[in-house]
Amino acid sequence: MLWQKLIGKADGQNLASLLAVIWNYRRTDFRGFMKSHRAAIKQGKESGDYVPGVMNYYSLMSDLITLCSGPYWHFVPMLKGKSRAESHSQFHHTMTCYLGAGKEDTVLEIGCGYGEMGRQVAKISGASVTGLTMADAEIVGGNERIKAAGLDDRCKIVQGNYHKTDFQDASFTKVFGIYTLKYSSDLDAVFREVARLLKPGGTFLSYEILVTDEFERAKPEHKKYVENISTCTCMPPLWPAEAMRAAAQKAGLVPVVEEDIGAGPNVRPWYTCFTNGVYQILACPLLLPFFRCAETLRLLPPSFSEWFENLLVKALLLQKKSSTLDKK
Repeated sequence: MLWQKLIGKADGQNLASLLAVIWNYRRTDFRGFMKSHRAAIKQGKESGDYVPGVMNYYSLMSDLITLCSGPYWHFVPMLKGKSRAESHSQFHHTMTCYLGAGKEDTVLEIGCGYGEMGRQVAKISGASVTGLTMADAEIVGGNERIKAAGLDDRCKIVQGNYHKTDFQDASFTKVFGIYTLKYSSDLDAVFREVARLLKPGGTFLSYEILVTDEFERAKPEHKKYVENISTCTCMPPLWPAEAMRAAAQKAGLVPVVEEDIGAGPNVRPWYTCFTNGVYQILACPLLLPFFRCAETLRLLPPSFSEWFENLLVKALLLQKKSSTLDKK
């Protein structure tokens, strides 16, 4: 269609994505959502329990992220000369290779969301994969996607908290998480549970957003960027790399490889998935005043501009400058 040729498809992180959000969420209760978001942030900081806030965040954002990004939820190394979809395809193969999964393996993905990565591991390796998530919508949606992909003979998604699961000891040969441990406020509990679930000689793979050894809390700019990421998504403060290493060692896991897969010679910065599309749109200084005016005229729901500014603009513009992706 000419329209799509001019502005792109809605799942391409572009102008079409923004228009799709405005249309599809024009009757959403953003005022109620932002109120609960602020309350959850406060509760998390006071109690250390960020689970309710994370679940509240994804009650709205799961479908919205899928609408704007398709199945590609995670930031991955963007390969030179390759599209976003091609870069994600290579990432799936890279992660499956690091995991070492094969047809005889039983694999658990913790914090799986809709289970895109788990399905890819099953398709690439032939392994049996179980996804674990707490969100009802992700269980339903994820299992629908499994059926549509023809993988229901070796994939499933179940409900559970990866800090303490109902699985028997030594249930899996491989366990992995993609952008998962950033939601945990108790790394020791997670690594202890992973160690319990793994068969002897099993492998745990984690691809995370975290603060590197170069992070300096005393620098206001560093602190601002890191705190903003947590506040936008209502997750705990990002873990330092050293805390990951210490928790793994405490649980009895032996480090095999720690690598920044985004540092290769043929890799563009991960945020370049934005720089030719939605980044320029969201960075436009006229957009937020326009949305506020549209709210006043009742063309957009109340607090749409507050949600847009705090959960989209700040998250995107600051993450572009601050995030570092490490594969551990």
